Amino acid sequence: MSLVCFDNNVLIWGIKEQAELGQEEMIPRAKALINDLVKSKTEVIIPSLVIAEFLMRIHPKEHTTTINLFELRFALQPFDTAAASKFAEIWQTRKSEGIIKALIESGKTKTEMRVDNLIVAIAVAQKAECIYSHDDDLKAFARGFIEVRDIPPVPSTPFVPKQINAFPAESTNQDWGKSPKMNEPTVPPDF
Repeated sequence: MSLVCFDNNVLIWGIKEQAELGQEEMIPRAKALINDLVKSKTEVIIPSLVIAEFLMRIHPKEHTTTINLFELRFALQPFDTAAASKFAEIWQTRKSEGIIKALIESGKTKTEMRVDNLIVAIAVAQKAECIYSHDDDLKAFARGFIEVRDIPPVPSTPFVPKQINAFPAESTNQDWGKSPKMNEPTVPPDF
């Protein structure tokens, strides 16, 4: 069985059905992804940090119900010692490559970077096949450790032209070649 991981943006678009201006197309894409994974019986893990990010948009009185609903469909994963080891390895690798410094210079905070790295570390520790996310900074941490996939476009339904009845119900094969009024030869209808 396949095992994949979701970042928060998949949940916001696919479950909460919210999108920022210009991201509206992501809602049906995320919903289709979730449905496809459920149908294919792919196991989906959600790091506890992603759940925390999701819950920040929900009233505290609804947290328990929301968590219970997530637990019915997904495997919620805590940050454990295996993930802690991966977190340190990924951080050290990105620091030695200059990625941490570049992200700080671009305005990313260390807290934001740590959250991205924690999500990647949990997915790697759980041996997920990939993370579904549209977060470029998360992708920077994941590179070389785990594949990050964009949410695929919703497949378009193929165009099927409307069927035209070239032979109306009133007409029969016997009527071909005869005018209905004058018994004169006629030309078959254009197809």
